[in-house]
Amino acid sequence: MNRTPSTNRGRSTRLLGGLLVALALVTGLVVAPSAHPGAAEAIPAPVIGKQAKFMVVGGTTNKQLVVLKVLPNGKLRKVHDYTTGLGVFSVKAAQDGKTIFVSHLVDSAISVYRISDTGTLRRIQFARVPGLPLTVEPSHDSKYLYVTMSGVPGQLATYRITDSGRIVPTGHSVSMILGTLAPMVSVDPNNKYVRVASAFEMAIKSYRVGPGGRLSPLNTVLAGIVPVNGNTTPDGRFYYIAHEQSMNVVGYRILRDGNLAYMGQWFSGPISHEVQFTERGHRAYVPNAGTGNVTGWFVHRNGNLTPLPGSPYSTGIGTMPALAVLNPNGRFLYAVDVMTPTRGTTHVQTFYIRDNGSLVLIDTTDMGMQTVDGPVAALTT
Repeated sequence: MNRTPSTNRGRSTRLLGGLLVALALVTGLVVAPSAHPGAAEAIPAPVIGKQAKFMVVGGTTNKQLVVLKVLPNGKLRKVHDYTTGLGVFSVKAAQDGKTIFVSHLVDSAISVYRISDTGTLRRIQFARVPGLPLTVEPSHDSKYLYVTMSGVPGQLATYRITDSGRIVPTGHSVSMILGTLAPMVSVDPNNKYVRVASAFEMAIKSYRVGPGGRLSPLNTVLAGIVPVNGNTTPDGRFYYIAHEQSMNVVGYRILRDGNLAYMGQWFSGPISHEVQFTERGHRAYVPNAGTGNVTGWFVHRNGNLTPLPGSPYSTGIGTMPALAVLNPNGRFLYAVDVMTPTRGTTHVQTFYIRDNGSLVLIDTTDMGMQTVDGPVAALTT
């Protein structure tokens, strides 16, 4: 196992027996050196792509899926409610923008839906799985669905996606020791590699995708405290992971063989929850549930991160943004709350993205339900 070179890593390891919240106060505060090569790079204007049509959000405690229409001005309007399985932890859309996969932690099942041009959901499959499914992630070519299962040991399973959108077990899976706490899965843009962030092990596990979706282990690298929702840049060169408790984002360079090599770390904020990239990967956004804001960075050619103008961007009093969803048109970002003490239901904050990457809060929408801090929202096109 490769050890991340961080002075905070040694300190947090010695204190591992304590509470994670207490550890957050003394770890993860290292900021990467300021950019030198590429520091003067201009921030390009956003790529204007396809406009999203709908957002689908899963309610964890009330067996509910909410469909919101994305208006031309980026704002959201609730149009449909559906009853679904219990314990929604993940909602993901396939590349076709029409097929949606939903994990049900309590029901030990995965639902597959198709969404119409009017936002109507039609369930085409309710598949029981041999475990407690946490996160689901379709490959970018829509051939496979990767599913993390909680348990001792945890499991990463591969399912084949048929032409109808239904999923079929491939029989291929790998075990993850101590993978009981929220392992999050992501797929590299080239579909060659799958990464899993194991919060319990505080590590990132990489796998090579072989014929039939069979996974072969690559290296495992240590991360910070409670790593969650990592992502690869669109060009496939870098991987970044956010941390709930060490309050930072750690970056890795992706080597030619698919292994990860530590690159640097940057302070983000309390309960940082994921990293999302714009179309060409020039910008990265991280929601911070602990401080009610979103951190924005410019991603330099060498992988270094520097703050976007005005970052971080407040999501409002009483908010706890745990998920960021980017409209493919390059102009809007949606910050999805978890349930908070001051707001009994989940809200979605809509931001307008300026040409320089900075965010302007323009709207907030009440979901009327409660969600957890998993990847529970997806946009369809």
